[in-house]
Amino acid sequence: MSPEAFEERRQRIRELVLEKERARLERKGLAEKIDRNLFRSPLTDDPEDESDDILDNCYVREPKNHKYTLIWLHSIMEDNSKARTMLQMISPEDVRVVVPNAPKIPITALDERDERAWWDIEFENSQGNPEDEEDTIGIEESHKELIKLLELEEGIIGSENIILGGFGQGAALALYTALRYPVPLRGVMMWAGYVVGQENLPEDISDANFETKVLAYQGKADDIVNPTTALDGIKTLKSYGVPVEIRLVARMGHFVDQHQWVQGYDWCMRNFHSGPKSS
Repeated sequence: MSPEAFEERRQRIRELVLEKERARLERKGLAEKIDRNLFRSPLTDDPEDESDDILDNCYVREPKNHKYTLIWLHSIMEDNSKARTMLQMISPEDVRVVVPNAPKIPITALDERDERAWWDIEFENSQGNPEDEEDTIGIEESHKELIKLLELEEGIIGSENIILGGFGQGAALALYTALRYPVPLRGVMMWAGYVVGQENLPEDISDANFETKVLAYQGKADDIVNPTTALDGIKTLKSYGVPVEIRLVARMGHFVDQHQWVQGYDWCMRNFHSGPKSS
């Protein structure tokens, strides 16, 4: 199949899935919103450009009774479609779900091919490797954009009712931002995540989020994010006093297992319903 035919087939499937999802939401009285101005990338000079090359939209699932917000960040070379579908299936009626897209940027590990990513990586299948030079500029750019999104949600529902979550590179960004956010968040969920900016820890951890709970899933069979390297960083974080719960899963590779997904979301809901965080 030619690349053009593949892309045409992919677009048809996407349109069918979206049409089916809109019908489902309409039957349940729920609302779907794509806000193209909610989360823009600093990587463009033209704020009116709504191409796929910039982070110009979020999927937002509006609940009937908004009490909490879950912001989910996808990994490198993905988009928000997979996570939004999974979150739609299990989200209760009081959780607003926000799933932004990363911008398309040239990836050094892929011979400068443009892919969706929160920052550049130097080598393929080596995310989180301390021997690789971190794209500190890219990390900070995405961190600042996520701060804008957090501030918007904070104004709607309060920071203490927000959980940040993500997979792979998205999990790394969620953790990086949560640790540095100046007001308390409810928690952080990570799948196949890792710690970036370790050289500035624990000094960079805000007092407001030093006690914010972190759930970290890691597959022993992950061939993209090395489990040993990832766990070393997370255990170091735990040694500083950050309350990290580590769940190491045998035979799980670089993916979100459906069983663990449900367990993780249950953790998320227990934290939402556990009452206000102590100051």
